[in-house]
Amino acid sequence: MLSKHERDRLAEIEAALVSADPEFAERFERFDGSSTWENVRRLMFFALLSIVGLTSVVFLVSGLVWTSVGLAVLTAVGAVALFCEMRRNRWSPQ
Repeated sequence: MLSKHERDRLAEIEAALVSADPEFAERFERFDGSSTWENVRRLMFFALLSIVGLTSVVFLVSGLVWTSVGLAVLTAVGAVALFCEMRRNRWSPQ
């Protein structure tokens, strides 16, 4: 953990670098601490949940009620798990 003085000094250095060469500093914006793979994983999980949910609706329309209910429950459980995981990561200490 950095002290307040060290954080302020780093902010000054960063501001100086950005003002000196904004194009060079822009290259490093992707390293802002967010995990790209984590975001891709969440997006893929959300897409999978959407596909399973839409498949559930198709099964319901075609008359396969129990299959549709099973897929709807699976989608709901996945959505709750995704929500809890996102909430846990948002409130975890950095």
